[in-house]
Amino acid sequence: MEAAKIEIAAESGDEASLAPGAYMAAIDVGSNAMRLGIALRDDKGGPNIILRHREPVRLGHDAFTTGRLSEATQNEAILAFRQFRRILDRHHVGNLRATATSAMRDSENGPELAKRILEDTGIQLDLISGEEEARLVYLSIATRVDLDHHFALLIDIGGGSVEVTLSDDSQIVASQSFRIGTVRLLEMLGTGGNFNLLLREYLDGMRSKLRTQIGRRKVDLCIGTGGNCVSLGELGLQLGLSASSTEITRKSLKKLIKHLSKLPVEERIRDLGLRPDRADVILPAAMVLQEIMSVGKATSLRTPDAGLLDGILLDMVAPERKLQHSRRISLLGWARSAKKKYQVDNSHALAVTRLALDLFAQTGPLHGLGEDEKLLLEVAACVHEIGMYVRVGRYHRHAAYLIMAAPLLGLSVQERTILAETVHYQRKSFPSATHEAFAGLGDAAKKKVWAMSALLRLAIALNKDRRDRVHNIVVDCDDKTLILHIEGRGDLLLERWAVLQVADYIKQAFGRNLQIDLNLAGEIAEPRL
Repeated sequence: MEAAKIEIAAESGDEASLAPGAYMAAIDVGSNAMRLGIALRDDKGGPNIILRHREPVRLGHDAFTTGRLSEATQNEAILAFRQFRRILDRHHVGNLRATATSAMRDSENGPELAKRILEDTGIQLDLISGEEEARLVYLSIATRVDLDHHFALLIDIGGGSVEVTLSDDSQIVASQSFRIGTVRLLEMLGTGGNFNLLLREYLDGMRSKLRTQIGRRKVDLCIGTGGNCVSLGELGLQLGLSASSTEITRKSLKKLIKHLSKLPVEERIRDLGLRPDRADVILPAAMVLQEIMSVGKATSLRTPDAGLLDGILLDMVAPERKLQHSRRISLLGWARSAKKKYQVDNSHALAVTRLALDLFAQTGPLHGLGEDEKLLLEVAACVHEIGMYVRVGRYHRHAAYLIMAAPLLGLSVQERTILAETVHYQRKSFPSATHEAFAGLGDAAKKKVWAMSALLRLAIALNKDRRDRVHNIVVDCDDKTLILHIEGRGDLLLERWAVLQVADYIKQAFGRNLQIDLNLAGEIAEPRL
C-alpha cells in the first residue's frame, strides 16, 4: 500500500522539479520474489528509497526441483520485468542495476532467461555470486548498525541460499554461502510431518563449518536480514514475545517456531496476516536462524530494515575510493583470518608483503598495473604459504585451490582466478596454456598474472632466510636490464642466489635481464624507470 501511494504522488507531478535521470533504481531477483527499489540521493549523497515494488514470482520452485526454469516461469518473470520497465520509464530512471541470486545462478537456463529479459525490456540482469551477495548485504547493514567493537554474526536468509558473515570490529573475517534458502528447503524436504527432523539433520554440515569459523568466541551481536527476518521480528511483537519489532531473543524465537509449527499455512495467512508466499517459508527461515544463532551462542537477533536491494543502491552511489577501501578491508580481513587458520609464518608473510609492495611501486611504468592489482598482490603475498597447511609438497598448488574455494567478498571470478594463479606461480612452473585455470583467462589477465607472480617470486627470494634482512631496495631499469640495488644486514649472499634463480622468470614476464647490486655506495638513487 505504501509503495502504491508513493507512485500516485510521483504521477501527480511532485517530481516535476527533478531533472530527468535524477532517479536511480535497483532490482533484486530472488528465489521467492522480485523487487524493485527507486531512490533519490539524500543531502549526504546516499540513496533514499522512495518507491518499492514487489512481484511474487517464485523462480526457486523450478530451480530447486528440476534445475531448469520452465517456459511458464520464464514468461512470469518477463511479465514482471515489463512492469518494472513501465515503472522505471514513468520515473525517468537514469541509473539502474539489476541482479539475480541463487535461483537463476543455479538454473541451467538462468543465463537464457537473462538474455530474454534484456531483449524484451532492455534491462541487463547480472547473475551474482553468493560472496557478492554477502558483500552487498554487508554494505546495507553497515550503514544502519554500528559494528565497531563487536564480534558480529550477520545472517541473510533468501529463498535459495543463506549468506553468513562474521565481522570483527567492522572488518569482515569470514563469509560463507550455504545452499539452505527457505524455498530450496521446502522443495527438497517437503512439508510433511518429518520436516523439522529432516531440516535439523540437513543442517549438520552447516553447523560444522560455522563452528570452525567462529571458534570458541561468543557472538555479541547477531543481525538477520531479508524479508523473513523482518517478518519474524514483527511476529515476535505481534504475539507478545518481544518488546520490539526489530529484535527477538533466541528463547522467544524458539517459542515462535513452536507456535508456527502448529499452524497450517492457511491459518498463518488468516490469523497472522502473512502473505501466501511468506506463510510457507517463514517456519524454515525461523529454524535456520535458530540453528545459526545456537552455533554462535547469540542470545538475541536484531532485524533492521536492510537487505540486498539497499546494498545494491549503496554500491551504486559509493565513490570509487570508498569502494576500494571497502574491498581492501574485506580482503585483508580474510587474509588475516586465513593466515591464522592455516598457521602461516606471519613474520615471513609480513616481510614478503612489504617487499612485494615496494617492488610493485617502483616498477609501475614497467607493469602498468593499478590499485586493484596492487591489492591482489598484497593479498597474494600475505597468504602465499597457506597451502603448507594441506601439504608441504606442491603447497603453491594447494594455496591456489584454497583461494578458489574461499569466500572472497568483492572479487569477480576473473579477479579470484588472477589472485589464485599469482599464488600458484610463486615457485617452480611457469604459466602455461596446458594449465586449465591460466588458459581460461584473457590475454590482459594473463599478463597481470605474469607480472604479479614475478614480483611475488622476487619478494619471496629477497626474504629467503626468513630473517627480514633486506631493508631497502631500489629498482633501476632500462630497455634491456632490470637492476635491483639491495641494502640490508649481513652479506645477503643467500638472497642474491635466490633472486638469480628468478632471472629467467623476470626475462619472460618483463623482457628484461635481471641484475643485482649488493654494494650500492652513497645515497640510494631514485629509480630510473
